[in-house]
Amino acid sequence: MQTESPAYRRVRRTIQLFGGLFMIVGVVDLVIIELFPTYALKLFGAVMTGPSAFLIKLHSPAVHLLIGYGFLWLRPWAWGLSLAYAGFGIVSEVMNQAAFGFHYVRAGFIFTTACFALYLIWRRQWFVDQEVMTTARPSTSEGAP
Repeated sequence: MQTESPAYRRVRRTIQLFGGLFMIVGVVDLVIIELFPTYALKLFGAVMTGPSAFLIKLHSPAVHLLIGYGFLWLRPWAWGLSLAYAGFGIVSEVMNQAAFGFHYVRAGFIFTTACFALYLIWRRQWFVDQEVMTTARPSTSEGAP
């Protein structure tokens, strides 16, 4: 049996901590949507209102909970989903800045989301399925025939 290095445990725990935070954010999103059903969500420079806006607003907690679950269990699909959702958020907020004017909270969201996406790109190897990593054949440079 292969033992985990301290560095592996530290990075794994960091990603799992982010997973827990995503789970908390998902639950908070659900509570906010329930408490403020008339809140008009701004997506891609448009204001979502009316009965269909409730369903559109539910995408946020659903994706946050899904990313949180994937991070907690280091699922390979969580990496791609989180980067895709980060791109979705950044593009939407840039369009909101253009449509509604500059706002420091939106600018902060863009900056922190970009930093988080860069962190995930840097930590890509921790989302690789461990079973695949341990059963892979050695490369020819390692002396394999």
